[in-house]
Amino acid sequence: MTPDAATPEHVQLHEFIARRQRFLLTTHVNPDGDAIGSEVAFARWLRAMGKDVRILNDSPTPYAFRWLTAETPTEQYDEALAEQRFSEAEALVVLDTGNRQRIGRLSAHLDRHAIAIAIVDHHVSHEGFGQVNVIEPESAALSTDTGNFRYSNTDASAHRMAAELVERGVDPAEIHVRIHQSAPAGRLRFFGEVLASLQMLEGGQLVVLEATPEQFTRHGLVGADTEGLVDMPRAIEGVEVVALISEVDPGKVKVSLRSTGRLDIDKICSRLGGGGHPHAAGVQIRGDRENAKAKILPEISKLLAALPPEGAPDAKGAPTPAAAPVLGAGEME
Repeated sequence: MTPDAATPEHVQLHEFIARRQRFLLTTHVNPDGDAIGSEVAFARWLRAMGKDVRILNDSPTPYAFRWLTAETPTEQYDEALAEQRFSEAEALVVLDTGNRQRIGRLSAHLDRHAIAIAIVDHHVSHEGFGQVNVIEPESAALSTDTGNFRYSNTDASAHRMAAELVERGVDPAEIHVRIHQSAPAGRLRFFGEVLASLQMLEGGQLVVLEATPEQFTRHGLVGADTEGLVDMPRAIEGVEVVALISEVDPGKVKVSLRSTGRLDIDKICSRLGGGGHPHAAGVQIRGDRENAKAKILPEISKLLAALPPEGAPDAKGAPTPAAAPVLGAGEME
């Protein structure tokens, strides 16, 4: 970033970092590629300045992104470990979410420790809970967040960043293999089972997928291993919204929503404590899958009922555009 491009929030973040030595980093539950990648990159940046850094997350690192942590390891939540890490740190930096609930069990420790907090995020659903909040909804997180440069958040700046990374030695083919061609066989079987039982509702405009605790256990998967699954049914003609209802553990339901472009679904998740982007959002709900569906599906139905037919004039008299590829992977799951 050049000095001329620095915003007041960026300046505040740099000052926040300059005043402190010991940092703890975290992200949202069920971290995805931009969450883990942001943590690792931020940790390396801080260490290059001579800072002491630890990364502690509520959830484990997904299999597809463990290679990122080979030299910059992440730790998984344990209450005693969390107490130790919060006691050691001068500051907490929360990446890829501005919602306190979304950092999971780490949230409870904020009430017991007087620790400075900075937020670095790009979701629109929350304003942040830190002393410093750098939240830029227009900023994408490259590969996983842009759907490999397919979604509507793929702008010129995303391509420029990617080009700069290639110039600095990043191998796109190797990255693709590591992320998209290294899945265990159980993950593909799991995807097949869930997709085979998809439900088409609302005249084919809504697809509902469900995953059970038994399926996660049988295939040796965790909640973050569903990444990419919810995007697949968007390829079905006429689909406006996809809802993935995943009961990772009994009584703990992860809801992931995707819109194909004409509906904003983040507010549905925000009202329940989650959030994300207008067309890609998520929330965790206590209870079983039926309870989650009872809270989520009627809200989707209301949005669909108010949606004009494709090509019909909107409120300004302009034709309603057809659905297009939209922001997809960078949700707060």
